[in-house]
Amino acid sequence: MENAQLVTVAIVDDHAMLRQAINLRLSLLGYKIVLEAENGQVFLDQLRKLPAPPDICLLDINMPVMDGFNTAVELKKNWPRIKILFFTMHNSKAYVLRARQIGAEGFLSKDASFEELKQAFDKVLNS
Repeated sequence: MENAQLVTVAIVDDHAMLRQAINLRLSLLGYKIVLEAENGQVFLDQLRKLPAPPDICLLDINMPVMDGFNTAVELKKNWPRIKILFFTMHNSKAYVLRARQIGAEGFLSKDASFEELKQAFDKVLNS
């Protein structure tokens, strides 16, 4: 596994308080948050301006303007090295299947514990 301190992360979610909480949690684990966005379109616009893409994108599915599925398709097409960890309240089999079809490396429910978040990141890094 890579050292978490060398791993960069983008957080894309339409809820500001949740982005802030996840940023804090991931920072405590040693990850470097390089980008936060409230929807896929803002994320893709900001991503183009970064000197280097993040290693992992923690990506909500249901967001206004551009949802997570459409964002993930763009990521896989234009930034295939970014690993996608979907992060959603909707962990139905249909959502998980769609995430796999797109090529996401992980899927995590928003009601996951801190330990489950850590395990999901470890798993994505090793995928």
